[in-house]
Amino acid sequence: MFCNDVCSVAEVLGHECNPEQWHLFTDSSKVSLSVVLLHNGNKFPSVPLAHAANMKELYESMKLLLGKIKYDEFKWKLMW
Repeated sequence: MFCNDVCSVAEVLGHECNPEQWHLFTDSSKVSLSVVLLHNGNKFPSVPLAHAANMKELYESMKLLLGKIKYDEFKWKLMW
């Protein structure tokens, strides 16, 4: 599952789509990989963007997920 229109999700949640105010956080476990947006200052709740079961935090997996959420278009700050 992934979201490829981050600005629309932000608008629906009542947030401005400004990459300077958010950073991208990735988390992995033995069985899944998740990507969420976290607000700088924690004024807003996290926005889930992707969740992949049976996927590990490998270069190929991250490249695929970042491509699906259009990372290059927004240049979110990454946190690992």
